[in-house]
Amino acid sequence: MKVTLTKLVKNTTAIFVCYRDGDLWYRITVEGSTEPAIFEFPVPVADTGTGIFTAEIKAITLMRWIRKQLDRIEKGQWG
Repeated sequence: MKVTLTKLVKNTTAIFVCYRDGDLWYRITVEGSTEPAIFEFPVPVADTGTGIFTAEIKAITLMRWIRKQLDRIEKGQWG
């Protein structure tokens, strides 16, 4: 299944996974026709300002960082 921004943010929840090297890492699981797709992305703490980032949050709220991770993956720069 090709994971698109729409599939990642429409009616999905992002779950906090861990904190590493200045980033909050979240995971979204998208149910597909054959198997679920798992997508993880970082939210830099430096970008959070005074925001509240809970353990579970609507994925659409984090769309800014989801889009950035999708762009990095498409450019082969995620590793």
